[in-house]
Amino acid sequence: MTGHPSGELRMRADRLVDHPGDAQILASAWGEDIDFFVSLDRKHFVDNERLVRSVPFLVGTPGDCLAWIRERLRDLADHP
Repeated sequence: MTGHPSGELRMRADRLVDHPGDAQILASAWGEDIDFFVSLDRKHFVDNERLVRSVPFLVGTPGDCLAWIRERLRDLADHP
């Protein structure tokens, strides 16, 4: 759960996502310190190349996120 996004973040999200509800979700996440945005919505999020290039966090499916976590854990184990 996140708070209410700033007006600036909401405007950015509105330019990247066609659906108002999805833009609100994106703006709320953008206002937080997240590393990975997880969604099953390929149309508005995961396969939205313009969005993926514009946000400061990774965007992907639950499986993508689990693979990313697994890789980070492996890197931590390799470098004690």
